[in-house]
Amino acid sequence: MKRIELLAPAGDFESLKAAIANGANAIYLGGNAFSARAFAKNFDRDELEEAVKYAHLRGVKIHVTINILYKDEEFTHLFDYIDFLYKIQVDALLIQDIGLLKAVRARYPDFEVHVSTQMTVNTLEALRYFEELGVKRVVLSRENTIEQMKYICDHTSLEVEVFAHGAICVAYSGQCLMSSMIGKRSGNRGACAQPCRLPYRLEEDGKILDEEQFLMSPRDLCTIENVEEFIKAGITSLKIEGRMKKPEYVAAVVHAYKKAIDHVYDHHLEDIDSDDIDNMKRMFNRHYTKGYAFHDHKIVDQDYSGNRGMHLGYVKGYSKKKKCVSIMLEDTLSQLDSIVFEAIDKGRPVNKIYKDGMLVNEAHKGDVVEIEFNTPVYEGAVNKTVSVKTIEALRKTFMKEGKFRYVSFSFYAYLNSPMMLMAECDGEHFEVISEYTCEKALHTPTDEMRIEKQLRKLGGTIYEVDSVSVDIAEEINIPISILNKMRREMVDKMNEHFSSRVIHHEGIKTYEVNKKENVSGNFYVCVRTLSQLKCALDYFDHVYYYYQSNLDEALNLFDQYEKEAGIYLPRITTDKEIKEIVQSIPATIKHFIVNDYGFYRQYKDKDVILGTGLNIFNHYSASSFDESLIVSYETTSKQIETIKDYAKETIVPIYGYIENMISDHCVISQRYFGKKVPHCSLCKKHSYRLIDRKDVAFSVFTDDACRNHILNAYPLYYSHYRKFNTSYFMMFTIEEDIQDIIESILKGQSLSKYIQTTTGYLS
Repeated sequence: MKRIELLAPAGDFESLKAAIANGANAIYLGGNAFSARAFAKNFDRDELEEAVKYAHLRGVKIHVTINILYKDEEFTHLFDYIDFLYKIQVDALLIQDIGLLKAVRARYPDFEVHVSTQMTVNTLEALRYFEELGVKRVVLSRENTIEQMKYICDHTSLEVEVFAHGAICVAYSGQCLMSSMIGKRSGNRGACAQPCRLPYRLEEDGKILDEEQFLMSPRDLCTIENVEEFIKAGITSLKIEGRMKKPEYVAAVVHAYKKAIDHVYDHHLEDIDSDDIDNMKRMFNRHYTKGYAFHDHKIVDQDYSGNRGMHLGYVKGYSKKKKCVSIMLEDTLSQLDSIVFEAIDKGRPVNKIYKDGMLVNEAHKGDVVEIEFNTPVYEGAVNKTVSVKTIEALRKTFMKEGKFRYVSFSFYAYLNSPMMLMAECDGEHFEVISEYTCEKALHTPTDEMRIEKQLRKLGGTIYEVDSVSVDIAEEINIPISILNKMRREMVDKMNEHFSSRVIHHEGIKTYEVNKKENVSGNFYVCVRTLSQLKCALDYFDHVYYYYQSNLDEALNLFDQYEKEAGIYLPRITTDKEIKEIVQSIPATIKHFIVNDYGFYRQYKDKDVILGTGLNIFNHYSASSFDESLIVSYETTSKQIETIKDYAKETIVPIYGYIENMISDHCVISQRYFGKKVPHCSLCKKHSYRLIDRKDVAFSVFTDDACRNHILNAYPLYYSHYRKFNTSYFMMFTIEEDIQDIIESILKGQSLSKYIQTTTGYLS
């Protein structure tokens, strides 16, 4: 039975070694460029080549992340980089950009492609689209439940990878523009500033309810107790997040999950215990959640967003004179450990520990100690965020070479003939023949046991001897020095073979994209309320209604105006929702804006426009489709000038409150109940906004599926839109009266007398 893969992160070479030493089957990592973790150390080209050889020698695969969106001018360098990855025999590429994905499939036919979670693939319908493109694996959204995972695995030939442990995003990956719109640091470009980790206040009907809280900062995912359920669901790969974490963190998490996986398959092997869990927590945790996979609605702790560490004790008091805090310990504290005081969210490394007025290196449960600390703190819990003993123990797991391959030796030696050493390892056969010609022993002949003993001396190598077969003539002399030399030569030969194996054979093909005759000058408008729809129909022919439960009323309005109805389909759905939506929409409807690959596949025979949810960001992506498309909200004016020559119809967003986040988490019920309570109906009774530290307000609305949509503080508006000579898109969501806005937009006038706006990336 093929076991589930354990896929580990590596932000540097030491983390790679830690992951492999502790049992990872595959490693995902990024280069210095083109990676979704731009702030990790990452690998330069020499390190990448060394990493591939190091991993392949130990039977471990390397997946390289190139999972961001790319600007047109980056592709020349990008293809040169992928050429290099192809030549050094990287096992797989992890991709977000749909234009790049299609280019890689054409340019490198035998390069394994994995669809990144940044593609927001969470339905079987979407997977079937990628099946047709010839990809090998899809990384599902973190929001998929275990039941949805099983349904997908049961009906697809693709490999399915899921996140099992580590930090999670509060919004759907690939659909989050919060960091991008606030500070031009795009998560889709690998530079997310994590605004979800900051405190916010919740405003209800214009009244701020509380002081700042961490309403959107998720706990860390931990599903180690659910490994068997993943296996039974048919998951191919369990993914650990953490390319920016320390090697010791990687060691602790990989060790624990490897142990859990092995126990499922081999019940006689030891299962995980409290020490395994504690080691993971000691290295980093924000408290744990089982996540959406296992219906854990407690995703967020609103009181704190940083590393929780492990509980150490409680503050007993503070001496202003000595600038020392007194702590009652409930666990061991060692010199150079780091601690944090929950009450004030501050901490420090512990350089000195005082017990009964004396300096000590270590103190234990029940002891009262004093720690130098300049900030007064009088109460609250104390947590240990760094344990030097844990770090030392974990480092030992990857500082010494482990055993990764079993080898069987056969040794032959006859009088007046060269000696021969043969090896079988992982189905491969090797042979070393000595130039030395065997002679009759003058005194004591070499016996078989001595030969076997020498051949088994593989300490410091990755090989473990499984068996040794010796066939030699009687009364023969075999110099041990030559035998040792043959053994070392055999190890070198096996190392060279396994570290340099060739997995790509078809070579690099040419790939070009062609320009297209394009349509321009149309206005496409999406509305979310019936009053908006009435107004839009007075002005425009191409109007799309945001799909929701009152669709029938909207379709009646289209009929009254004698205009063809258009439907704006959700950016996020499940397979169940897709079926329900398709069944609820009359077959006569021909016009759709689709925002995910599931709906795209479902409605390809209709008049489809590709929406912003598909992140069309460059001319490679634009040329990949025959349909009209709305470019990404993150495209610049320069990019649009290139894209429009490669699309049937390029549509530029010129107005609208951008959906910064779509989340299965609910900030409203988080504030009221401390977790998500599905369909609590608070959102139906009140209006809500999130207020950040700068008093900037972000409106929140909840759709029929109980997902939060967090809108940008200011609507996008670009009054000089006609310079693009394209078509144009407007989206109305929370606006109550849109007539004056529409008339001003059509005249290219400022909207400053109505609302404050932003030009986004268009200027």
